[in-house]
Amino acid sequence: MLTRDYINNETELLQLLKSGDMSAFDRIYNHYWKYLYLSAYNRLNDEESAKDIVQNVFIDIWQKRTELEITSTLKQYLMGAVKMKVLHLYRSESIKQQVLDNALERITQLLHSHQNLSTYFDLERIVSEEVENMPANMKNSFLLRSDSYSVKEIASNLNLAEQTVSNNITEALKRLKKRIRVEYPERYAGCFALLMLLFTKS
Repeated sequence: MLTRDYINNETELLQLLKSGDMSAFDRIYNHYWKYLYLSAYNRLNDEESAKDIVQNVFIDIWQKRTELEITSTLKQYLMGAVKMKVLHLYRSESIKQQVLDNALERITQLLHSHQNLSTYFDLERIVSEEVENMPANMKNSFLLRSDSYSVKEIASNLNLAEQTVSNNITEALKRLKKRIRVEYPERYAGCFALLMLLFTKS
């Protein structure tokens, strides 16, 4: 029988889950749903997409319960599953555009505090134009990096070498740097520093 401190006894919990114990599944779902939802939402900034991601993770857990091999903690495993689901979504053009929109929204929030609105619109135009003109792999590398994914994660998702991803991101930033220097010679340092803060965060 599953004890009340089941979170501290994951071996027992997983054994019950593998045997088809629905109450074990329900307890996992109820305990971790909010954590997983917040993780997905923070990356996608979209409620429905985040809910779909979490729902699909739990569907996979139940359907593949007899095959589960978890070497980390259960929470780490589930968080990793959410991250992978989110990465897969970036393969669709609509999600890639959404990531760009979210990044530009973050620029808006910062510029309202530090610069005037006209500067934001100009920066939005620069970023949008430059990103749309980038080669596919460079564009995808840059967008994923802008949403906090590591070089290693991006390389795995795009089937590229890590050095290639790093080169893509560096070249993307060079293009933005060059464009901003031309359009904002007097405010170049501040504008580019803002973009670096937004698009190269760890």
